[in-house]
Amino acid sequence: LGRAQTRGYRAASVTLCRMSKKHTSKVVGANLRRVRTAEGSTTRVLAAAVAEQGVPMSSSGITDIEAGRRGVSVDQLTCLAAALGVSPLALLTPIPEDENPDTDVLLSGTSWEKAGDMHLWLKGEQSLSHELLDDFEREAFRRASNPPWVWKKKV
Repeated sequence: LGRAQTRGYRAASVTLCRMSKKHTSKVVGANLRRVRTAEGSTTRVLAAAVAEQGVPMSSSGITDIEAGRRGVSVDQLTCLAAALGVSPLALLTPIPEDENPDTDVLLSGTSWEKAGDMHLWLKGEQSLSHELLDDFEREAFRRASNPPWVWKKKV
């Protein structure tokens, strides 16, 4: 791996420890509940909407996801987001209780990061180790994290 690639990785033992706690599943569940209730929807209505998209899910399954007892596949994540009318990032982004972007948050496989920095990482705008990278490495991260039409210049 190149220098820019290795700086983005954390120690394997730390990552494995954090992965076992399902931090991302808990974030998705909390955000799912937050968005669903803000919309005034029930788990039954959401389950029916997701089933119409070809991904059957029970209301008790959605309750389990919201409680952090069950994870979601990427297909379920995108279907849930579409059914709720939000981006998948709305379900993946950790929202601190105080809603302060400077509050530290955690996702599986990451270290504790400021919520604002985590959001920028999820959007592919900034590496988790951005402060260690030079301009070339920052641009390499951005290009590797985004589709070509985001960074290619039109001729």
